[in-house]
Amino acid sequence: MKSIVENQEIMDTPGEIEGNQGQEYKIEQFTLHDSDYKEISDLITTAFLNDEMAKKEGGVLIFNEETFRRIFGSPYLPKDLFVRAIHIPTNEVIGFIGCIPRTVHYQNSLFECAIPAWAAVHWKHQRKGISVEMGKEVRKMLIEKGYNIAFSFHEPEQHGKDLSAAVSRETDLIPLKRLANINHFLIRIFDIQKVKKVFKLKRYERWGLKILSPPKIKYKPNSQIRRYEPEDGPILFELMSDHVEQNEMAIVHEEKDFLWYLNQPGVNCVVHENTHGDVDGFLLAWEFLFAGYGESVPFGWLDLVHTYRLKQTDATDLAKFLAIQSKEMGWAGIQMPYIKYFNAIPFKKAKFILFPKKIYIDAFYQENHSTLPLPEKLNTFYFDWR
Repeated sequence: MKSIVENQEIMDTPGEIEGNQGQEYKIEQFTLHDSDYKEISDLITTAFLNDEMAKKEGGVLIFNEETFRRIFGSPYLPKDLFVRAIHIPTNEVIGFIGCIPRTVHYQNSLFECAIPAWAAVHWKHQRKGISVEMGKEVRKMLIEKGYNIAFSFHEPEQHGKDLSAAVSRETDLIPLKRLANINHFLIRIFDIQKVKKVFKLKRYERWGLKILSPPKIKYKPNSQIRRYEPEDGPILFELMSDHVEQNEMAIVHEEKDFLWYLNQPGVNCVVHENTHGDVDGFLLAWEFLFAGYGESVPFGWLDLVHTYRLKQTDATDLAKFLAIQSKEMGWAGIQMPYIKYFNAIPFKKAKFILFPKKIYIDAFYQENHSTLPLPEKLNTFYFDWR
């Protein structure tokens, strides 16, 4: 039983396919190699920086080879779930969609899924229908491999929903079915001066961030909290099963891939031990670069939260300790889309703020082919962003 989860927006606006598109561009599935990392990470960065909204507002995520490897480079994941667009006259790769296989647990059953993510079209080649053609090729590739459900994450101000609708019109996918809304980002700022270089912030927003998320972190050392060590990996993987037990729907990780991920450069993980010295909670974030207006700053993406077994005071201390470690790594702040699989109160006490920003979670599926029973609405669900 397989499904497709679509994560992130395609940086292109759906448009009419030009008459000579078949002669000028080639859309193809390909096998990813290490030698592709730089070219594709540069493509994603170029596409994101030249997005219309990014030019106006700043605050765009940019890629380097390390970021790309962390997301797509696991040796324990298949390397043939990728689609690219090639400009035939120059033989340049001008479009990309990568897919990450995952398992989804729902109603006591497991469904294999693939996550199309971090898709982009070079700004010089946008508005030519390339994004739609790539989306159709991804759909074809994944259907052939047995996947038939899609979960899409859409930001209202981006073009991802338009693209998904365009692909669904030209295929036999059922159009959008809203499953859940994400209404806030969870944010902790350490250096507002760096942040305002790459974000368009109003004066009252800058003052609000300084007051609500002050740079100084008040933390009384907690002897049960420390940095992650490689030998913690297997117990952290066991703790991930709590996400399945606590939520209506949850992603289930593959163990070897999860352990590989924990030990990648740029990953910041902190753990909590119970009174017996056993790890019973953890937080994980990874580094990326925020860019805007010709500047870039290192930032953290809070990707995994496991605080189910912790008292509120310990969860608060763990969030504070993550912030301290992140600040020491030179990050200007941390953020994550707030999915309500964990309690946000400890993070608020640690001076994280809930910043209004919407992301819609929608579903696509093939009529009479879906093996995953879709709920009208998801109340609790665990997803991550890598």
